[in-house]
Amino acid sequence: MIVLAQLSDTHFDLRARNTARTERVMAYLAGLPRRPDAILVTGDITDSGKAEEYEQAHAVLRADVPVAVLPGNHDDRANLREALLDQPASQQPINQTLRLDGLTVALLDSTVPGEGGGELSGDTYDWLLDLLAETPADTTVLVALHHPPVPMHSTVVDPIRLANPQRLERIVAADERVVGVITGHMHSMGTTLFGGRQLVVAPSVASQIGGEWEVGAPGEVPIDYAPDPSLVLHAIDGRRMTSIVRAVPMGGRIAVQPD
Repeated sequence: MIVLAQLSDTHFDLRARNTARTERVMAYLAGLPRRPDAILVTGDITDSGKAEEYEQAHAVLRADVPVAVLPGNHDDRANLREALLDQPASQQPINQTLRLDGLTVALLDSTVPGEGGGELSGDTYDWLLDLLAETPADTTVLVALHHPPVPMHSTVVDPIRLANPQRLERIVAADERVVGVITGHMHSMGTTLFGGRQLVVAPSVASQIGGEWEVGAPGEVPIDYAPDPSLVLHAIDGRRMTSIVRAVPMGGRIAVQPD
């Protein structure tokens, strides 16, 4: 069984609050008796894509297990590449592969520079198809991106979700190795089906945004900064993925201790 920890929407902004919340989540993971095999950060790592914000993120998103990141609409590809991936600055899509024992994670760049909404480029779709073609038949595949590909009953995020999910849905539905799709962006936990597979939208470390039933007036953003930071733990056993959300208290214990 592979265990993945998914963090999303950390929004490092050079201030102490979001840094402290992400530090708390990373400390919780470091203190677990059963450590995750990898940590995935599904976008909006920073609040405005500044180089200094990525330096802040780089100092916190450290672990003795692999940490894989992908960009969100608040990120800047060039600065992310330099600070977190140790690559030359470039505005080309950041598509990456994380390979674990029996599991391949395809991390897709769904961002459109300067836009809040998402889209997968033709090059990204070709990259994904090439990855699937070279992945062994007995390997489970997980697809990760920032923008949810279907409406999630969010007046904030639904208008800026993934704009062209149809091809991705066909790819997911046609490949029995795909165990699920995970995203961020919504600042709230959500699950549904996509291409006949599980779609899991992770909550934000930084804040929570309510659903359409929590909107009292047109244009209102039901955002809540009070709840503790949350993450999702995905347990992948063959073709089965079990996803469990965990809120990490900002005070008190951060790991269960034996009696």
